Parts: sequence; C-alpha cells; structure tokens
Amino acid sequence: MTRRVVLASASPRRRELLDALLSEFDVEAAEIPEDLSGDAIDCARQLAYAKAEAVARHHPAAVVIGCDTVVFRGLKLYGKPTTVPEAIAMLRELRGRAHQVVTAVTLIGPEGTAIDHEVSTVLMANLADEILEAYAASGRTLDKAGGYAIQHDDVQPVERLEGCYCAVMGLPLWTLHRLLELFGCAPKRPDERHARCAACPARPR
Repeated sequence: MTRRVVLASASPRRRELLDALLSEFDVEAAEIPEDLSGDAIDCARQLAYAKAEAVARHHPAAVVIGCDTVVFRGLKLYGKPTTVPEAIAMLRELRGRAHQVVTAVTLIGPEGTAIDHEVSTVLMANLADEILEAYAASGRTLDKAGGYAIQHDDVQPVERLEGCYCAVMGLPLWTLHRLLELFGCAPKRPDERHARCAACPARPR
C-alpha cells in the first residue's frame, strides 16, 4: 500500500526535487518563523523538525517531510534576504569565498520521527559588481538562503562545490531517499532522474 506523504514546504524547488523520488505527494506549507541563531546545523535541524511537526498535527496518519537550509560562514548565519540591498550585501560578503550550506530533513509519521542533514562546502564565484547587482535586482535572490541559487546557470554563482548539489538547492535527495525507505514509502532512486546524483558523495556506497 502506498503511504501518503506531505511536504511541509512552499518551495517550488523542493517540490521539483521531491518529484524525483515520489510520483504522488501533497504540499502544505508550515508557517514557522525562521529565527537564525546559534549553531547553524542545530538551527537547520530544529527548524526542519518544527516545520514537520506543525504540519503533522493536521495529518497524523501521513508521513510529513520538513526541511530547512542554512548558509553559514564561520559563526555567521545567512538567511533569506528580504530586500535587494540586503541581497547585494550578502552576495558581496560571500563572493570569492568558501562557505557552508546545511540542509536538514525531518520525517514524522505515526511510528516516530527521523532526522538527518547534509553539509556542503561552496566556493562562490567572484562575481563582478555589475553582475552581482543585476542578479540581486532580478528578485530571484530574495527567497534563497544566502541570496543565491546554485541552479541559476545564467549567473553561475557557484565556482566549486564539495558535497551534495541537491542539498544546496534545498533537499538532499539521497538522504531523503534513505529516510523515506525507513518509513516504507518506496521512493525512486534520484539518479534515475538526475545524472548528477550518480556522483553525489551522499550516495550510498
């Protein structure tokens, strides 16, 4: 019997990524304030749990997926910019520098809870001022942690990646694949949809 799965996120990128694993799932956004403070990994895990738990209250028989992405460099955490000037400031701080991206995933079902995360290291490209400012002004950076998206190929904000591409995009597919198997959800393999997943360091060996 196919289990009902609910994604606790309004992100179109996460819906697109989850579609590689599951043919059918529901979506219900979790209205959780994203207060970024303390340790980045703990913060991402706590927010992912909070989102899953909030939606699981409405769907006690389903498997609910909560996730959260935090960009950080040292002790500084970068959330989603809310204005163009804020996005420009973030991009200027990160360009030409290495930083980390953690995406945590929580699954809550009738039988319990499971949580895991992936940490990737990103070297941002040393974007020229005019490119950086035009990118921020486009509005595409305002719902992205750190003010950029790895999949924006026209800008190519990432020069080098060490880790899981999908995790930086917002949902670590191999990590989620393993958790969905634990809950009996029979997910498809992500490398059947995305060639990049075949070489992902998070892929089971």
